[in-house]
Amino acid sequence: MNLHERIKKIRTDQKISVYRLAKLSDVSENYIRVIEKGNNQPSVQILGKLVKSLGVTLSEFFSDDDSVLYPTPYEKELIQAARKLNAQKSELLLTLAKALSGDEET
Repeated sequence: MNLHERIKKIRTDQKISVYRLAKLSDVSENYIRVIEKGNNQPSVQILGKLVKSLGVTLSEFFSDDDSVLYPTPYEKELIQAARKLNAQKSELLLTLAKALSGDEET
């Protein structure tokens, strides 16, 4: 799969519009469309912004095998969602997860 196809597939699998990805990544809608059509290759910096906004690392983006990175589809979705949070929301999510699992520090 080509780079532009992979970006589009990840975006559409997550049901994220080009507009939303542009807002999340601070990359223009037009440039995202150009990339997804395969008319331009993004710089590493732009690619990093796009994949981070999609909750994916660069190594995951270039990996062909999700099973190495994520034991289950549920865990994959959970990890990607958590990566999109800011630091404060990440801390709240971790506190909630610990409380629900009974591992909360007292």
